[in-house]
Amino acid sequence: MTIPLHLGVTDVPSVKEILGFGFQQAMLCMSGLLVYPFLISNCACAGAAAVQLRVQLISATFVSCGIATILQTTFGLRLSVLHGPAMAFLPPLLAYKQQNLCPYTEHDDVPPEFWMGRMREIQGSLLAACLVFVLVGMSGIAGHLSNLIGPITIVPLMLLLTSSIVPTIEEKLSLHWISLVMLLVVVLMAVYLENTRIPIYYYSRQKKQMVSTRIRLFGQFPYLLSMLLVWFICFIMTITDLEPYNGAARTDNNVTMMVLRESPWFQVPLPLPFGTPTIGAGIFFGYLASCFASIIENIGSYDLLARTSHQKPPPKDAVNRAIAVEGIGSLLAALVGVSSGVTTYAENIALIHITKVASRTTMQFAGVVLILLGLFSKFAAILASIPDALVGGILTMGISMIGGVALSNLQMIDLKLCRNLSIMGLSLLLGLIVPLHFEKHPLNTGNVEFDNILNMLLNIKMLVGGLVATFLDNTVSGASREQRGFRDHLLAPSTSSSESDFSSDACSVESDAYAFPDSCQRLLRAVPLLQKLPILPTLKKSHFKSNRV
Repeated sequence: MTIPLHLGVTDVPSVKEILGFGFQQAMLCMSGLLVYPFLISNCACAGAAAVQLRVQLISATFVSCGIATILQTTFGLRLSVLHGPAMAFLPPLLAYKQQNLCPYTEHDDVPPEFWMGRMREIQGSLLAACLVFVLVGMSGIAGHLSNLIGPITIVPLMLLLTSSIVPTIEEKLSLHWISLVMLLVVVLMAVYLENTRIPIYYYSRQKKQMVSTRIRLFGQFPYLLSMLLVWFICFIMTITDLEPYNGAARTDNNVTMMVLRESPWFQVPLPLPFGTPTIGAGIFFGYLASCFASIIENIGSYDLLARTSHQKPPPKDAVNRAIAVEGIGSLLAALVGVSSGVTTYAENIALIHITKVASRTTMQFAGVVLILLGLFSKFAAILASIPDALVGGILTMGISMIGGVALSNLQMIDLKLCRNLSIMGLSLLLGLIVPLHFEKHPLNTGNVEFDNILNMLLNIKMLVGGLVATFLDNTVSGASREQRGFRDHLLAPSTSSSESDFSSDACSVESDAYAFPDSCQRLLRAVPLLQKLPILPTLKKSHFKSNRV
């Protein structure tokens, strides 16, 4: 029996609920939004300027992801989606870093033109690659891909994504033993103490006395609480000199303190902060592969979110619209200097399942919170002062969540079929073997630029494994769509009431959350030409329903 939602997608909560649940969603994704600027600043090879760059990137990341979240929940998928930097864009960035080794240390004064030139190349390549999102969405290709890409493709692709980031995790964890403490505290709060309820006392005006309520403090804010706790431990180690000068766990780094003092209180991220962007062929094609991998990942996330929100599977027009809006969000992120596209955060989908709050209004408020935090640049400077060693623990837990979400797709696949097991196993194995081979034996055709492009592409595990899985799953016979993971709730429902009565783990389907408000519906019906766009629904009178923003 399915537990009903506390707040459905179209429900408008009270102001108190909007503030509480919206702020909670914003806090949950903060660790993911924080990790990426740390990784990018390392790839830029900015030396002593890395902290200042980090402040700029944190601010830009928060603002762009907040805007992308509002656009997606209002005009895109129209479910409770929260956007953050996509880890799918990290492997090309790491490959770029490997090909362009940094000749400076973190304490050197690096010429601005050197590291800003790198950032311009990364930014320009990402801007060009993210146009694929808009093209795939606006053309209707995304809707057709949703019928071809199933769990058999998603599982190996996401697992290979996690394995690609393992070297980066090891590098961060090896900086200092405090990173292991960070990981242990996160695991303690997120796993062991997840369902522990802590009594919170407050004064009730109605009862005119102190009352208490119990909340799942550790389960709802594991990353934030663990980061604050270990950060405080680092502070204690700093003031007591238990951590030596310039140690990886100190909180009083001279550069960090200077940046914190000199950062303005309020600053709006500007487009093209590093100058006119350029395009590098190698990283461009790497980002292009990441775009397709991100599209596949998001198609799976949309269906998971629909089932969690007690909604019917996203129709083709909603998928097309969501991918197109995701492209707009990614272009915005690239424009302000964030070296990553945006993606749907699985952690926030899990929180919807826990809290039973699927209202898009709360997620729109979460987007507003992220924008305000990003504009408040002193806040970004404070976050930038977090010791690098703490990032390893946060990144480890975040990537493990991606791997866990990937494995959860196995429940939809018929694992008794040798065909399904063979395809997933072969995809995983080739996704590991091919990049390893070309890392040891790079292609050498005589054309340096061509070699760099192919070597970068062939070193991206999720690209190789994802292509193998997609091809085999759609060409090898011997399994029905249901056995491949395309169960009834994954198929777009028919317009007839009898055929649209589907079930997803016996969940009850609420009103159509994908529909636009009344005014938009009337406009679409008044202009028949608009109905031919793949991103808009083909409206019929039976579909014209009242819906709130």
